[in-house]
Amino acid sequence: MASSLSRLGRLYAAPQWRFYMTGTVALIFTNIIVLEIPLLAKRIIDGMAAKQTLEQFTLVSLGIIGLGFTQVIIRTLSRILIFWPGRTLEAALKSDVFLSLLRAPIGRLLDFSTGDLTSRLNNDVTQLRIFFAFGALQVLNVIFISIFTVTKMASLDPTLTVLSISPMLVMLVLTRAVMPKLYLSMRENTEALGRLTGKVSEAFSQVHTIQTMNASSAITSRLEPDNTAIFQSNLRTIWLRTLTWPIMTVLIGVSQFAILTWGGKQIIAGSLTVGDIMAFNIYIGMLTFPFASLGIIMNVYQRAKPASERIEGVKDIPPETSPLETGAKATQKPTEELLDVRNISFKWPNGRMALNDVSFTIKAQERIGIYGSIGSGKSTLFNIITRLYEPTSGQIFLRGIDTANLPPAVVRDKIAYAQQHPLLLSESIRSNLLLGCEDSDIPMNRLTETAVRADILTDIQKFPETWDTPIGERGIKLSGGQKQRLALARVLLRPSEIIILDDVLSAVDHETEHRLIKSLLATKSALIIASHRVSILEPCDKILVFDAGRIIAEGTYGDVKHLIEHRPTAGHLTDPGGVT
Repeated sequence: MASSLSRLGRLYAAPQWRFYMTGTVALIFTNIIVLEIPLLAKRIIDGMAAKQTLEQFTLVSLGIIGLGFTQVIIRTLSRILIFWPGRTLEAALKSDVFLSLLRAPIGRLLDFSTGDLTSRLNNDVTQLRIFFAFGALQVLNVIFISIFTVTKMASLDPTLTVLSISPMLVMLVLTRAVMPKLYLSMRENTEALGRLTGKVSEAFSQVHTIQTMNASSAITSRLEPDNTAIFQSNLRTIWLRTLTWPIMTVLIGVSQFAILTWGGKQIIAGSLTVGDIMAFNIYIGMLTFPFASLGIIMNVYQRAKPASERIEGVKDIPPETSPLETGAKATQKPTEELLDVRNISFKWPNGRMALNDVSFTIKAQERIGIYGSIGSGKSTLFNIITRLYEPTSGQIFLRGIDTANLPPAVVRDKIAYAQQHPLLLSESIRSNLLLGCEDSDIPMNRLTETAVRADILTDIQKFPETWDTPIGERGIKLSGGQKQRLALARVLLRPSEIIILDDVLSAVDHETEHRLIKSLLATKSALIIASHRVSILEPCDKILVFDAGRIIAEGTYGDVKHLIEHRPTAGHLTDPGGVT
């Protein structure tokens, strides 16, 4: 079975074979040129021993200079050509992984922290780029320069060639012994870095809370285990390198000693010249970097291998699907209900029941209010309706069609969902308002009308740059009420049959709330409103009272008034009257 690294190579690096091939040809010519220079230098040394005149060396010297300039040009070209696939791979892989994460079921994404995903997209993809660019260059360089150099050396003296390269073969054995240990160290380092990145991201996003709670020491303590793991894995890597490099240096010295010892005897015997020994020393110097770079290649490979496994772990998450996307047909039954929720239950992976046999219906333009204590299952229900979560049991019908048989995108086109904590990008007000709109050329009069309905237009006009005002990361330049109203405007801008509002007016004052309720009730879409404020729920056609994942009461505001006025913020509600 192919490894993750080879699979990614076939998908992203192999299509760039033309660049690799052209770069390889350039690299071959580079090595040929490099290997000719010592032979020209040998002619100069031997000529000096034969007491030739300086003028006789002019042509050879110009040849060395010309080959040097040619080498610079071709070597640069070879690097550009071989590095290009790595950059292409990096861009394509980041795009594909990011798109895969956006399409993945939300339940799968909960298995990863934000920092871990960020680490995979940045650190791990970078390691793969280095492997398929710099690593590929080094492997090709080692192959060609080793073959060509050994061939040149053997043409001068086969025995001396064997004696000089034998110590370097020990380097290969040493490298093979070190690789498994280095892989384990790199794997631990990568995983610890992902965990640390996640915790640091959380700390940065909540820095105000950390400061006000004087919790810097506590946060530092949370980071310490992963920071220590990174330090220790890096230390082990350094120890392995520190052990390997001196040994390689000694082995190179042994090669040079063999050249001087055996070569000196051959010079005395007259079978070799001083120029030959000088060329041998230059060739050994050329072999030194390829053999020494085996450690670099090993390092790059051992970083890329766990990186590829981590990338595949998120890249191959199956996207949200439905039977329609595999060729099935959705059957529609005649019904007057716009949305029909039937016996929905949902259990978290830890076994805790979040929803238990929830059923209700909503007709076109009907207003449904939902009231319940914190943790009663309201947000979980909304996530199931919009197919962010799949129910453990039960069905939801949208105009008579089971939503499980519809692509999630189709369901979400019909249902607009404003969540408790709105997502605001660090861009302009206009860009945030248009998030999710297929048509980015919405006329200004429609934007203005929507801003009026969400009671945010006056605030927008007060900003110096009005619609083009950047709001900062997560809308840091806006107040809590402004964030909620901007998110509400974004929902109202989208044409939808059902609008779900999950406690989105909690940060606005009562006067603003009154205007917003009046605006919302005037919409032609059906409304599902979850709130703890009585003034918001009272105008609804029907109110559902949730407790511990169940609907314990259903009716008009007058029917459930005694439960709502109990107004708990946590824990369980009680139903003394048994209203249904």
